[in-house]
Amino acid sequence: MAAMAGPPRLTRAARAHLPADTVRGLPPEGAGVGIVHLGPGAFHRAHQAVFTQEAMAAEGGDWAICAAAARGRAVVDALRAQDGLYTVTERAADGADRVRVVGAVADAVSARDEPERFAVAVAAPTTHVVTLTVTEAGYRHDPATGRLAEDDPETAADAAGRPPRTAVGQLVRGLQARSRLGGTPLTVLSCDNLPANGRLLRGLVESFCALLPEREGGPLWEWISAHTAFCGTVVDQVVPATTPADVDRVAAALGYRDTAAVVGEAYRSWIIEDAFAGPRPAWERVGARLVADLAPYETVKLRCVNAVHSAAACLGLLLGATTVSEAVGHPALRPFLVALYERELAPSAAAHGGAPPAAEAVLARLGNPHLRHRLAQIAQQGAKKLPQRLLAPAAEHLATGRDPRLACLAVAGWARLLRLPPGERPALEAGSEDIAAGLAAARGPREAVDLLRVHVPALSQGGGRDLGDRVADALAGLEREGAEGALRAAAP
Repeated sequence: MAAMAGPPRLTRAARAHLPADTVRGLPPEGAGVGIVHLGPGAFHRAHQAVFTQEAMAAEGGDWAICAAAARGRAVVDALRAQDGLYTVTERAADGADRVRVVGAVADAVSARDEPERFAVAVAAPTTHVVTLTVTEAGYRHDPATGRLAEDDPETAADAAGRPPRTAVGQLVRGLQARSRLGGTPLTVLSCDNLPANGRLLRGLVESFCALLPEREGGPLWEWISAHTAFCGTVVDQVVPATTPADVDRVAAALGYRDTAAVVGEAYRSWIIEDAFAGPRPAWERVGARLVADLAPYETVKLRCVNAVHSAAACLGLLLGATTVSEAVGHPALRPFLVALYERELAPSAAAHGGAPPAAEAVLARLGNPHLRHRLAQIAQQGAKKLPQRLLAPAAEHLATGRDPRLACLAVAGWARLLRLPPGERPALEAGSEDIAAGLAAARGPREAVDLLRVHVPALSQGGGRDLGDRVADALAGLEREGAEGALRAAAP
């Protein structure tokens, strides 16, 4: 007996058969591309693409997106098969779903496999904005210098002339193609959780140009610096990885299967540095904020949202939790997170001119039980994330004579996670696995943290009895008393 066919795939042909409220605001099929986006993962599709669709509905314009994958091509293939359409499910804390169809993506390309197509898209005179969400690791930089990592073989290979595989290499080669055509000014927006991400990306592009032969790199950087604005942004929305159950729920609701579906919270924030080189979508008409100074907003996001996420992930995994909602609801961890936020994180953000929300408001957002945001996903890339999220505010407290013991305990949670046997902790990305191998062989907490200093130079901030020493003390407590005991002692 033949197997029953599943629901048809979501495509433009399905539009007439979908509920009216799910396709309201969908751009016309002929909208021209005005934005190239590098890294069309779940976050971009739930966040910037939705802002762009709403801006097009509010004011029109040819602002459709060319979605370019920097590495794999699974998302590209899914979007192509669906005429660029996909669904965003906004999941409220009460479990109610709002499903909308997004059609802001007009084209999809693999920057790795189709470098010429990507370069043509960046060089097109109709392209006015390039945006990026490639995660912290995708910039392949040294956080201590803000420059490209000098020992990165992938960056070196890109600079030597192979078809580029790194995000910065792909961006520079696209800008080079634009320069050859005498292209009009372009704005580049980094949308990743990195301090001063616009300035950082500008510096990485400059340092990539410096790796090129002088006759090529010098004139290219001169053109880029004269014709390209690198603007910073601060983005905020919880977007967990899509599960097969999420895909099935969309199919049940719409009658169409969407293999590019994404799920996120209803909250969505985008703060953008208003220093564009040319035209842009009317994002400010649909909730984005354009500001002259990003610093206060950036500090609040990194220290009052991302830092809590990281602390909940590292310590929650040690307690046996698997999702953020489980972690923030744990009777030993929740009081600790409130104390960490109110005593160390929020004051440090306020000192930089930010306006931190109440601790319970943050935990209510992050603890949405229907989002199923996996702690293992958040715990990735700790060596790149924790310095700006937890160690930076800790260093400032130390400099003013206060003991940042709660932030140091959160960082110690990450170190403890790395010291667990592979079968007792979630699989981490290659960089963290390499660090874990060394930490597992260390003879004690202090030796482990001394090894960790090589990968996280920020641990050596403070002089004398520095942050690393405090993290080592906290790690000793975790290994002696267990996670629950150490947390209850830190925030009784």
